[in-house]
Formats: sequence, structure tokens, C-alpha cells
Amino acid sequence: MVTLKNALFGRIADREAALDLAKWAGDGLLIAAVAVAAFAIFGFPRLTFVAALFAISGYFTRSKMSRAAAVFGVVLSAFSFYLFSLLLPDSRAGLLFGLVIWIGVRGIEATFKLHGRFSVHISSQDT
Repeated sequence: MVTLKNALFGRIADREAALDLAKWAGDGLLIAAVAVAAFAIFGFPRLTFVAALFAISGYFTRSKMSRAAAVFGVVLSAFSFYLFSLLLPDSRAGLLFGLVIWIGVRGIEATFKLHGRFSVHISSQDT
């Protein structure tokens, strides 16, 4: 079980911790999708596409442990952080995207470790 403190700053010591952290990263991207969808509903309807991209990235990061989806989610979060800081400079939405960027970076680390150091190799040798 990964706590918030371990998710943000902890060491990824084993496969279970990497799986939990990748799921946290996917959840963070899904929360960002909900936040962007709320902005789309209440005033910026063109952001619906961005919300869909966050949701797709979050789904593939959480359920498939996809490295590409985790990287794409972080790039999208950084872009959204930049845009929201330009469009709404007094808003606190940037804090959400900053947190999503950090958890996404940790998710990238977790997914790369899941496909690298902590990957499960099944041998087909029958002895």
C-alpha cells in the first residue's frame, strides 16, 4: 500500500510498490481529466478534447501500465500547467497540474521499472 508521502517522495523498492505508484499516477491523470472537463463545461468548451486525452492517458497508465501513456500524460500536464498559468494567472488550477506533473513523473519511473527491473519473466522450460 502506497501512502501519499511514499507516492510523492518514497523509494520504489519492489514490484508491488511500482504497481501501486503507477495506479496512483493513472488516478492523478483521471482527476486532471475531471478538472479539465469541469473547466470545459463552465466556460471553455474546446477543452473537452484535452479532458478526453487526460482520461485516455490515465486509463492506459492505470490499467495497462503503459510507459508511453505515462510520458504523454506528463507532457500534457506540463502543457496544461503552462496554458492555465497564462489564461488564469490568479487561479489555483496550476497547483493541481503541478501535483499531477510530479505524480506523473513518479508514475513514469514506476512504469519503466515495471517493464525493466521488476518485470516478470516466465520461462517455458519444462524439466
